[in-house]
Amino acid sequence: VLCSIIREMAAISLSVIGKNNEPLYVREFDETLSADLMSEELLFGLQSIEPSKEAMNRDSTLCSARHQFVMHAALDRFEQLSGPLPGYGWRKPGASGVDGMFVGLLSPIEDLRVYGYATTTRIKILLLVEDDAVPEMQSSIDNDIKSLLSKIHQLYIEDHLLNPFKDIGSTIVSKRFDRLVYQHISDFNQSEGMI
Repeated sequence: VLCSIIREMAAISLSVIGKNNEPLYVREFDETLSADLMSEELLFGLQSIEPSKEAMNRDSTLCSARHQFVMHAALDRFEQLSGPLPGYGWRKPGASGVDGMFVGLLSPIEDLRVYGYATTTRIKILLLVEDDAVPEMQSSIDNDIKSLLSKIHQLYIEDHLLNPFKDIGSTIVSKRFDRLVYQHISDFNQSEGMI
């Protein structure tokens, strides 16, 4: 008898955080976000009543306040794990490459989970995922997310670090980076299914 489990999982937000915990890139991948985000920002007093043209054109950096709060909580957990000795305690002895950089699940909050990835240059990549996974599937989910975050890291290296015209540690504003991140996230979201 073949038994299959349908996995419902979607990456809904991604953040690239600098080594001093400054946001370099924040992106929400929910198409229904724009109207909710405007009312949410007004509710919390984060935006003026009349948004500027500049604010309207920066859709790629918008992220709902709820998701920002979840990411901040995960970043605190990240700092606990990578803080002073014995920092980087998530790494298995002898782990290298992607296995040495993938932190894994940082914080589950309601139906959201935040996964982390730390580069050797102390850049942090946080992925907010909406899922209803059961614990038996966690290993498979970790592998899928590790692969996605590795692709995002490689893209960051190619587009930001190897470009002599960009300052390391500056905000990522590249349309190419944004487009390719969106493509990777879309591919990841469409690959969910039977396990």
